[in-house]
Amino acid sequence: MKYIRPYYKFLSEKIEMDSTYINGKKIESSWAGSADSLKDFIKLIDNAPETLEYIKVTSSTASFAPDSETFKGPINSSKKRKIIKIVKDMEKAFKAKGDAITSYRFNSYYGAGGKNHHEDPAYIDYRTKAIDQFGKDMSSGKYGPLD
Repeated sequence: MKYIRPYYKFLSEKIEMDSTYINGKKIESSWAGSADSLKDFIKLIDNAPETLEYIKVTSSTASFAPDSETFKGPINSSKKRKIIKIVKDMEKAFKAKGDAITSYRFNSYYGAGGKNHHEDPAYIDYRTKAIDQFGKDMSSGKYGPLD
């Protein structure tokens, strides 16, 4: 019985493709987006174009300036497997820290509307309750002025 997911969790899992509006027209990325589950996120990585300049993957659980690893293009299947391994390791590390990943994000540094979007540099990062709280605290000035 412990492997049966509640219905509300099933409904909330999804892949949301990155998009932008240019002159009132919605432009949706063919590869960049976010997912609530690791299984869905792996699909995004598998579908990444080989032509990306590079992919920078967050490889630590730090809330501020986390470590990362960079994979330069072409992004072939071997590099995608290494990226997926890092993401799976990060999921385990966040769970061990008591702060499970709530969302996985794979985006271009330039957004979804660029002319050569399939050649953009990209990054992978994660959202957790603690990282979201840190962001709220920083923007509220809890840790002092940002400048």
